[in-house]
Formats: sequence, structure tokens, C-alpha cells
Amino acid sequence: TTAGDDTTKNNQQQQKQSRLQRYTQYIAQILFALHPTHVEAVANVANRPHLLALLFNITIVDPSIPFVAVGVLGAAGLLSAETGIFQYPAIVLTMSAIQYRREVVLTMDQVEGEGGGEDDSSSLKEVNEESDEQSSSSSPSSSLSLLLKTFFTLLPRYILLVMTSVSYLLYRYTNGSLTIPDGLIRPAENPFYNKIDNGEWTYQHRIINYSYVLSLHIMKSFGVEIVGFSHEYGFDCIPEIKLPIVHQTSSTSWAMDLRVLLPLLLVVFFVGLVVWSWYGWNGQQQNKDAIKSKKQLTQQCDRIQRMLLLLTFFAWLATLFPIAGFLKVGTFVADRLVVASTFGTCIFAGRLIAVSLTTDDDDNSDDEHRSTLAIQPKTIIKHTILLYLLTNHLAKQTHNRTSEWMDEFSLLTSSLKSCPRSIKSNLEASKLYSGLVPQMLDLDKALSLIKNAHSIDPTYCDVHMQYAHVYFQQEKLIPFEEELVEALLCPFSMGQAMTNWNRYWQVMLSSGDSVPNERYTKYMQRIQGEIDKAEKEDASKAKKDSGRDEILY
Repeated sequence: TTAGDDTTKNNQQQQKQSRLQRYTQYIAQILFALHPTHVEAVANVANRPHLLALLFNITIVDPSIPFVAVGVLGAAGLLSAETGIFQYPAIVLTMSAIQYRREVVLTMDQVEGEGGGEDDSSSLKEVNEESDEQSSSSSPSSSLSLLLKTFFTLLPRYILLVMTSVSYLLYRYTNGSLTIPDGLIRPAENPFYNKIDNGEWTYQHRIINYSYVLSLHIMKSFGVEIVGFSHEYGFDCIPEIKLPIVHQTSSTSWAMDLRVLLPLLLVVFFVGLVVWSWYGWNGQQQNKDAIKSKKQLTQQCDRIQRMLLLLTFFAWLATLFPIAGFLKVGTFVADRLVVASTFGTCIFAGRLIAVSLTTDDDDNSDDEHRSTLAIQPKTIIKHTILLYLLTNHLAKQTHNRTSEWMDEFSLLTSSLKSCPRSIKSNLEASKLYSGLVPQMLDLDKALSLIKNAHSIDPTYCDVHMQYAHVYFQQEKLIPFEEELVEALLCPFSMGQAMTNWNRYWQVMLSSGDSVPNERYTKYMQRIQGEIDKAEKEDASKAKKDSGRDEILY
């Protein structure tokens, strides 16, 4: 091989790599912009901190930004949303992958520069001879040395991120805000959180059910909806997976909950990604004309880059850890929790698509005049169609989801379509028909929806305030009074119920009629009895906790 031919091939390879990087960038940006799970985080102002935290965190993945900016932006991400701390491992790996890529490019440029105008084989022959003197595997060692160089280059930034996260956790711990109080976690919003504590589940139940919940979020990150879009996924939107998975329905038939197959299929998919990342897209192909030492160095560097990219992808998926069943959280299934993971998903998917676009069907051809920059027409047509179908699918979902968030009625309608047994969706829809939207006033339908919510979970005490609101408009005062008492005893509706209670009885008792006075006295006796009962239970619980602490310490 002449020096001129080698120079031409090297230039072509560099241009191909440059094109691969550009394609990855453009495709990843398109996929991220069109991802449907971002709609909730944008449309609902309460969820925008998740986007803000991601914005701060992805800014610091660039190793070239000032060191001080890493600390400032990292702290800003944590203060924007507490979920930002789960993005830190992904930040570290993304930063490492970027820096390692720069080290590889710089090293390759130096190797090419050392050859100068001489035959490339003679410049690399010396490297090969030195390699043979040490060991036949010096090329992998060289690639690993670049990885170590990347680690030590970024070590101060790693330490800074660790110190920032530890300081944040200590601050939350000292202020008593590291965990969510049990009283704020409700079965209507997270029906699985206390199944073990209540003796309803074994750990096997928990692992199987939360693996399915985690799989739903991963599929959302991939742009695939298994259950359907809803702004509320609660009790009883996603029924639990009961054991045994395969059970007998009659004397001659058996049934299986097919939902358990989803986590298994994802595991197989991830194993396939690991295998691909290790062996590469064209792992079986060999370039016989390549010089051995340079070829080994390039292959090992490419392998490390692929594995770093895969680990980065897994780290961004690991931002779904809060809903994996290990932590106490109030959220069950939610689009907003998927936003951070889509960053890694879109980059990895963009890379896969870009690699397929820049890989010709005849890479094994020995035709020296074939340009490695040329993409075959059938490759262009095939992958353009696939990319169009993918982006069109995402765009349609995003458009439909955005339209639903523009109006409360369409939002709740879509929620009830995906989750007809969602308590909160039935309750919120009842409010629409009970006067929240005047032109939709239909008290019978409002009462039907609230009864449906109450039947799903009789312990969901928020329904009593809505019952009282409907009964008052229907002028059914006795049912109104009884439901208002229940609303007073509910900690989540107590404030509003107390205001209505005082205003109502102020008017009723001012008439001087003895009948309302008797009812009021009966209600107050019941309320006081419930208060005394709650105080006794709290005192008993505090005594048990105190005794347990004495035993432990």
C-alpha cells in the first residue's frame, strides 16, 4: 500500500466518522424534540422543574466547560428537582464517553502525524515491533491507557459532583425532608407502596409487580405506550400481577398473566445490546489490508467507546430508579419521570440509526476505487423510510397528547379511556359535570362518576367533599350534612370542609329551629368521638415506637 493510498483511505475514514457524528447529533435532536413523554413536563407548570434539572445537568456533561460551572450548574439541577440527583451517574458516564472520544481522536491524529509523508506501514512497523517485544496485546493496553487518562483528567469533576450530591443529601436529611411522610402517600396515587407492610404481598409479589411498572416506564422512554396515555395512573388503573402467574381457571383450562413477559423481553433486548456493543456492528468482518497494530488499537478503542456509550444509555435509564420499588415515592406511573431517561434513549437510538445509515451493503468489497463515503441508493431509501415512520409516529403521539393537555375535558377523557378505573380521574371528571364548567352541568352524571370512584376504593375519603357539593346543588340537605361530616374527618379535605361547615351551620342555626340544632349536636358528638379515637391511636403508636427505639439503642 502506498502512502498516497493510505492518506486517501485515512481521509475517507475521518470524513465517514465525522458524518457519523453529525447524523447521530441531528437524529438524536429530532427524536428528543418529538418525544411524547415530554408533553406533560412542558404543559403542566408543576412538572417543569424536571426539565429544568435536566437542562442544568446535561450542560455539565461537556468536559470543556469551566470547573466552577460544574459545581454551580450541578447544584442548580439539584435545587430544581430532587430527581436530579439520580442523573449524576449518567452525567459522569456521559462526560467520560465524550472525553474518551476526544482522547482517541487526538491519539490517532498523533499517530498519523508521526508518519509524515512516509509510507504508513513503515511508521507503524516500529510500533508493531515494540508491541511484539512487550506482548501481543499491547494495543488493548494502549486503549485502556487512554481510558485511565480520561479518568484522571476528569477526576476533579467526579469528586466535585460527589461532594455536591453528598452535601445535598445531608441537607435534606438534617431538615427531615429526605423521605416522604407516609400520610402523603395514598393508594389512589401509588397502590403498591405499602402492600408488604400491610401483609398483602411477599417480596416475590413486589419484585414481579415493580419490574412490570419499571418496564412500562422504559417502554415510555422508547416512545411506546403499553397502557395508554393518562395524566393519572393510580388505583385501579394498573391491576397487580397476582401469584401464581400461571393458574387454573377451570378443570380443563389454565391462564397466564402475559404482562410478566414484558420485563423478560426487555432483559433479552438489553443482553443483545451488550453483545452488539462488545463485538460491534460488523464484528465478523476483517480488513486484511490493515496494519495489525493500528487495526488492534482502533478496534479496542472502538469497543471501549461502544461500551461507554452503552453504559451511558443504561445510566440514563437508571434515572427511573425512584419508581423501581426500592424507594418510598408518592408517584406510581408518570410521564414526567421518564423525561431524563429519554435523553440517553434518543442519543443511543440516534447512534444506532446513524451507524445503519453510514454502513454500506458492500463494506467487504475489495474495489479500491469505491468511495467509503458513498451510501448506496437502496440504503438511503430503506433507512429514510424507516426514519420517517419512526418520527411520524412520535410526532402524531406528541400532537395528540398536546391537544389533550390544551383542555381539561379532553385530558380527563383520555385518562378515563386508558384507565376507566382510575379513582382520581373519575373524581376530577365528576367536578367538571358538577359546575366547574357551567355549560357541562349534569349533576346526575357527576354523581354517577363519584359513586364509581367510591366503589373502586371506599377508603378514598376525598370523594365525600364532592358528594357534599353535588347533594347541596340537588338540595338534598341531609345527605349533604352527612357527607360534609365525612369530609371533615378526611385530612385531605378538612380545610375546605371546615369553611363550608361553619358557613352552612351559621345559617341553619340562626333560624331558631330545634331540628337543625339536634342534628348539629349529633354531628359534633360524632366528630369529637373520632378525634378522641385518633388521639388514642396516635398515643399508642408513639408508645410502641418509643419502646422499639429503646430496644434498638
